[in-house]
Amino acid sequence: MLKRLKQFTASGSLFSLQVFQLLRYGTFILAGVGFTKLGLSPGQIGRFETVLLLSGMLSFFWVSGVISALLSVYPKYNEEEKRTSLFNTFLLLTGLSLAAAAVLYVFKAPILGLIDKDGDRAYFQLAIIYLICNCPSFINEYILFLNNKKWELLCYGIATVLLTLAFTVLPIAFGYGIEYAIYGIITVAILKLLFSLVLLGIFGSFRLDTAILLKGLSLALPLMLSLFVSGSAEYIDGIIVKARFDNVGFAVYRYGAKELPILLIIANTFSTAMIPTLAANLGEGIQQLKRRSTQLMHFFFPLSMVLMLASPYLYKYAFNDSFLYSAFIFNIYLLLIIPRVLFPQTILTATQHSKWLVASSLIEIVINVSLSIYLSSIMGLAGIAFGSFIAYVVDKLFLMAVSYKVLGIKPQQYINLPIFAFYNIMLVAAFGLGYWILVG
Repeated sequence: MLKRLKQFTASGSLFSLQVFQLLRYGTFILAGVGFTKLGLSPGQIGRFETVLLLSGMLSFFWVSGVISALLSVYPKYNEEEKRTSLFNTFLLLTGLSLAAAAVLYVFKAPILGLIDKDGDRAYFQLAIIYLICNCPSFINEYILFLNNKKWELLCYGIATVLLTLAFTVLPIAFGYGIEYAIYGIITVAILKLLFSLVLLGIFGSFRLDTAILLKGLSLALPLMLSLFVSGSAEYIDGIIVKARFDNVGFAVYRYGAKELPILLIIANTFSTAMIPTLAANLGEGIQQLKRRSTQLMHFFFPLSMVLMLASPYLYKYAFNDSFLYSAFIFNIYLLLIIPRVLFPQTILTATQHSKWLVASSLIEIVINVSLSIYLSSIMGLAGIAFGSFIAYVVDKLFLMAVSYKVLGIKPQQYINLPIFAFYNIMLVAAFGLGYWILVG
């Protein structure tokens, strides 16, 4: 399996970054398994998930935007500018963390009015502290990635996994409440923040450069806007669940609303890595995009089908019967492989037509929110998941249409349509069979 993934990635450093992202994603899944095995109720787990929701809701878009801006300009800088850009990116992340925390605090009352269930109010301040400490440290893995420190990156990923699990699961094992698990993730965030300073001391230069800082901000702003509109659907869905269901329902939904993590990570990093290739030579880049996205289909469609059939058993034995309905939510989210293996957004970004990404994101969020609210009244938690799936599909269809109308690039130029259609039919069949196993 690792050999197949290495062949797909562009370099050892990129592979290390993808493994790191997978490790980070899997950490909280493992923590969740630990929580259930140690006897925590879904309601208690829901409070832990609320802290992650609040901190992520106010940070996901600008963290990704700032990092993407750094990646786009870093190769063009000389050695001194590279060192300075790392420190100024860290400053930008820190400043935005404080700004996001201020927004979260100012709008505390309306947010709590939406999500406050069974004592969540007590954890609001902890979410703010976690946000401030955690977000600036996202630069750590990219400092190592940009300096081709692939083994150090893997070691850092393993260390953060072990520390996070130790500081979250062990307090529960010793009989402490869920608030001590939250103290644990804050402690790990502080340790990562201190490590940021160590890395900047080695690879960076502690010098404020307003030109580099403002350039990074100007490049990040349109990306932040696009990511905010498109990515906020996940957090809006969480708020809808919190508003319409109790903490038990919220925990069940959050445990099920997980895309196949390795697909999400590899697809996102692949999309980012292909931007300079497409920008340098669009014709060759499109051919490479088609070839490598087909490799992605060959690997992840079969894996998704297997997981659809196995998910009822995985959720029953990895968690417990209380989370069995999460398996159905998970299977709906596995359908997201259909839009995830399409990359019109990469072409539009590389050709500097990113304004269409903002328009598409607006369409996506309107469809997502409206459908999630409507379908949840008919289908419950599953309706929210289906609303997300439909919105993502519409988003990619819109961007494919723009790529054709604006750039004259047909879908079949960068998508292996026969293979894609075949796998879609097989995936839908696996979804139906997985549902039959779940209810049978």
